[in-house]
Amino acid sequence: MRTPRILAALLALAVPVSAQQAPPATTGGAPATEAAKPDTIKSIIEQELQPDPGGYSYNPQGRRDPFVSLLKPVSADQGARTRRPGMEGFLIQEVALKGIVRTPKGYTAMLLGTDGKSYFVNVGQRLFDGVITSIDATTVTFRQEVSDPLSTVKSRDVRKTLYPSEEARQ
Repeated sequence: MRTPRILAALLALAVPVSAQQAPPATTGGAPATEAAKPDTIKSIIEQELQPDPGGYSYNPQGRRDPFVSLLKPVSADQGARTRRPGMEGFLIQEVALKGIVRTPKGYTAMLLGTDGKSYFVNVGQRLFDGVITSIDATTVTFRQEVSDPLSTVKSRDVRKTLYPSEEARQ
């Protein structure tokens, strides 16, 4: 047990000054106050305060860790996910819809990225946190993957329109 050893080390420090000034009694050539040496006490305390390798570890089993603050944003097991260059590296909230073009194969949207470049995208184009599900004459709909581990919803639809006043009405 750790507590008795730490207490013994601290008690050894509390030895009266007069007892430390007396010549040490020797038994077998070792001083009797060897336990009272500061280096020895420091090493004992450091050994006791180090984590036990066979100690307790928390296994969440799909539950929320009760020791993680709910006020901090938590990423859902994405770890250090790196962003790719181009459209696949932009978040849905980072791109702006600048135009929609009708082609013989359907509609193509023009999105402005944070790098200042314009990108032409079609249905099925991946972004960092979602995919484009539909494009019509005035809107682009994205299916965004929700990264909140406390949410029961895993994805949601996000719509961007050519006319921002229409977004406010919806």
